[in-house]
Amino acid sequence: AQAVPLTRDLVGRLYPTRSADVRARVARVLLTRVYTEGTDVTQGQLMFQIDPAPLRAALNAKLADLAAAQATLTNNRIAAERARSVGAKGLISKADVDNANAAERTAAATVKQAQANVESAKINLGYADVTAPIAGRAGQQQVTEGALVGQSDATLLTTIEQIDPIYVYFNPS
Repeated sequence: AQAVPLTRDLVGRLYPTRSADVRARVARVLLTRVYTEGTDVTQGQLMFQIDPAPLRAALNAKLADLAAAQATLTNNRIAAERARSVGAKGLISKADVDNANAAERTAAATVKQAQANVESAKINLGYADVTAPIAGRAGQQQVTEGALVGQSDATLLTTIEQIDPIYVYFNPS
């Protein structure tokens, strides 16, 4: 007599432990697919490239707006300091000093807004390189090169499924 393992053949379905949709986050033309369909990809690996030229131009415009705002702030700061020193001697009205101070504060706020716009443009430019959010097996490309992606919503480019480990679901009778 000996122990015999009990075996049973069952039909099961395989499911990934994690699945992630890779989507376009900016509305531009898809230039290239960098990965090979059906291969394993690592987290952060470049998968698609979206045309960065309009995004780079938008960033340059925001940088120019920031430079103009900084120049205006410098000019208003000098004018406000001059108004404060002359106002302390009583040579100009208090209203003129207040106006100069207000112009300086407004210019400082404009610089902060321009800095935020530059940061937003940098983020959008970063979205031109679409990377893998998780490591796993990359699926079929859903959109071909030359297509406009991300126009009304985030366009699905492909799906990555993590299959190590993997779930198996059985439905025994």
